[in-house]
Amino acid sequence: MAQIDTFYPTMFETSFDQVLQQGDTRLLPVVTRADFTGKRKSFNLVNDSEATTITTRKGDTPDGEFDGSKYWLFQSAREKVTTFDEFDKSLLGTIVLPTSDEVRSHAMAFNRAIDDVIISAFDATRYIGEDGTTTDSFLSGQSIGANYVETGSPASAGLTIGKLRRAKYLMDVAEVPDMDRYIVVGSQQIQDLLRTTEITSADYNVIRALVDGTIDTFLGFKFIRSERLAIGTVSGTADIRSCFAFHKSGIKFSMAERKSYMDILPARRHALQIRTTMLLGAVRTENEKVVRIYCDETP
Repeated sequence: MAQIDTFYPTMFETSFDQVLQQGDTRLLPVVTRADFTGKRKSFNLVNDSEATTITTRKGDTPDGEFDGSKYWLFQSAREKVTTFDEFDKSLLGTIVLPTSDEVRSHAMAFNRAIDDVIISAFDATRYIGEDGTTTDSFLSGQSIGANYVETGSPASAGLTIGKLRRAKYLMDVAEVPDMDRYIVVGSQQIQDLLRTTEITSADYNVIRALVDGTIDTFLGFKFIRSERLAIGTVSGTADIRSCFAFHKSGIKFSMAERKSYMDILPARRHALQIRTTMLLGAVRTENEKVVRIYCDETP
C-alpha cells in the first residue's frame, strides 16, 4: 500500500480516487435488524406443537408446558484508523489533504465489514440455552455438496439447477416462508447458471438472462452477488466456494456505536488522526432457514 509521501511530488491531481472496491453493503437490506446496546442479547423461540384430540366428554383439562428455546446475539467492536503527519497539508502542495476521501474510505470499509459479519453468521456455531453457553453447530443436513447431483454419479461442479432445486426443497420441507428467500453467490456461480439452458430460456425464467446478462430471481430465490464469500478446501477438494440460500428472518444483525473521530494527537507531533468505530454482530436464528451450497470453482 502506498505511503502518503508517495503523493508529495504530484502537482497535477487535485483529489484522490478510490481504487476498485465494494463500497456498499449488499446484505444489510436482506436480513433482520435487531440493534441493541451491550455485549449480547438473547432471543426466544416458541417451538412447534400439535393440538390433541378430545376423547372424553366433560373430562379433566390436561396440563401443558411451554416449549421454547433461546439463542444469543453477540456484538464485537471494530475500528479503522488513518493518521496524517502535521506537515502533510503543506508538503502535498496543490493537493487537498484527503480527509473527506479517507472518511468515505472508512465508510466503505465498514460496509464491507457488515457483509463479512453477516456471511460469517450463515454457518457459524451459534450459542443457545438459558445462559448462552451451549454451542449449536451448523447442521450437516443443511449443506449441499459440491458433487451433488439429482441423478447419476456424484461429480464436483459449480452452481447447478439441481443444487438450487435441492435448496428449495430443504426450505420447503422445513416450512420456511416462500417470501423473502435470497441466495448470495459469487460471479463464477452467475456464470455457471448463464451457461445453463434452463435459466437462459424464457420458457423457464421470464427474466431472460441472455437479454440483460443478469439473473434476478429463480426458483423463488432473489440473487445477490458478493465476492466476499469464503473459498477453500472442503472434503479434500480445493477451490470450493461457500454460497448460501437463506430467508430474511434467518439472520438477525445488530450494529451500534458507529462513530467517526478526527483528532489532533499532541503526543504524535500533532498528527491528524481519523478513527471510525462500530459494534457489529449477527446470528443465525434457526438452522433450517439457511442452506449452504458448495460450488466448485476449479480453473
